[in-house]
Amino acid sequence: MTVPLRHQKRPCNECPWRVDAELSVFPPERYEALACTSGTPGAEAPVGAPMFACHKTAEGREVACAGWLAVAGAEHLGVRLAVASGRISPGALARGDDWPELYASFEEMAAFNGFRGAAQ
Repeated sequence: MTVPLRHQKRPCNECPWRVDAELSVFPPERYEALACTSGTPGAEAPVGAPMFACHKTAEGREVACAGWLAVAGAEHLGVRLAVASGRISPGALARGDDWPELYASFEEMAAFNGFRGAAQ
């Protein structure tokens, strides 16, 4: 039996991927720890890399952040594998028509939130 990849359906009001969310809610060290969750074309996050969990989920019962999936999910090989194996719908990697504006990348989101080491 295939275990679904649990994820939020849309970004919450406080989602750090939202351009209109309050800035600097999380300390810069948190973004440093999360950098490995988000790859770029040609430098994808590998299979086995952690996924960017929604901050509203409990430790040990995390679900993937909808904003992260829409912006960076395609550049995470574990997410691609989950799509290929039917654990998550390809639609989960797309922004909904009624979604708020999201940052274009992890680097942009982290930099706006005070993490200066994000730019490569």
